[in-house]
Amino acid sequence: MTRVLHTADVHLTPDAPERQEALKTLLRRAGTNDIDVVTIGGDLFDNPEDMEQLRTDLRNDLFSERSFEIVLIPGNHDVEAYRGDVFFGDACTVFTEEPFGHWTAPDGDMRITGLPYREQPDDELLLSLQDREQFEGTEVLLLHCSLNAPFDDYETGEEGTRRYFPVTEKLLAELGFDYYLAGHYHSPHKVSFSTGAEFTYSGTPASTSTSETGQRRVSILDPTDGIGFETLETHHYASRRFTAVPGDELSLLDDVREWSEQHAIECADASIHVDGFVEMGEEEFHEELTAAAEPATVTNETRSVDHVLSHPLFRSFEDEIEKTDWDDETRENVTNRTLEVFSQLSARGEI
Repeated sequence: MTRVLHTADVHLTPDAPERQEALKTLLRRAGTNDIDVVTIGGDLFDNPEDMEQLRTDLRNDLFSERSFEIVLIPGNHDVEAYRGDVFFGDACTVFTEEPFGHWTAPDGDMRITGLPYREQPDDELLLSLQDREQFEGTEVLLLHCSLNAPFDDYETGEEGTRRYFPVTEKLLAELGFDYYLAGHYHSPHKVSFSTGAEFTYSGTPASTSTSETGQRRVSILDPTDGIGFETLETHHYASRRFTAVPGDELSLLDDVREWSEQHAIECADASIHVDGFVEMGEEEFHEELTAAAEPATVTNETRSVDHVLSHPLFRSFEDEIEKTDWDDETRENVTNRTLEVFSQLSARGEI
């Protein structure tokens, strides 16, 4: 049974060697004999000029003499790179023909329809897809698009809110494919259609901006199990914010240490930001925080709370808050906000 490893939005450029390393990593994963085809859903290159500099390296080092096939489509970043006669390697098929092309698995159990990037899905294209030649097996559509899906935390690199090749679940479902493997959004997502079909964005295999946090992934399509995700040991950003509460510094340091041990791995650019107030001496706390966070970098915006805690007005506030029937979380939130206000007033010499 044909199994697929799907990725997209690699955004290769000579100035970001970690992205080429990520591509090598996922191809090594595909070479473990349980993957039959790797799909790349557009934006393999950051721009056409990058393709001209990197294409021969891909041909000689990555896209030739593989135990699996590689099929890819242009995306909005690199669509102009595929004009003319280009050859990426004997293991690679690039879908550039209009309106679309097909790749059929050697076993004949799967057909991938590759849709070269265009800005809008016009009626002629949609009718051509609906009237495509019938196939008795698993049908997959490979595309680069903006899906109107029920999630809000997607990332599209530096492209802002513009929607490229906008589509909806209803429109795609009417095409009648079993699976939709997409590129453009930089965070991994899976959407199950009401028809039973599945759609996925794999996300970037290496972070292309600091907003793309967490270990990167690839999508794995197994017609028996559907679409799932696997993590990659590739370059990514990891960040976490903590707020210090007076008297609870040791607990916070334990939390920082635990987070760092889990997320500040070798392939991560990890950072920790801490604000709030501490009873511990500022220099001592900073040293403890830096040690707990290692190897993650630290931004320490905490301040000593001694001068606030001893102020008569704050002591009066504490007496009053003890009389309330608020739960612990509400009391903590109100106290932290009051500490912030008192500290600002103190800094301006107003109390």
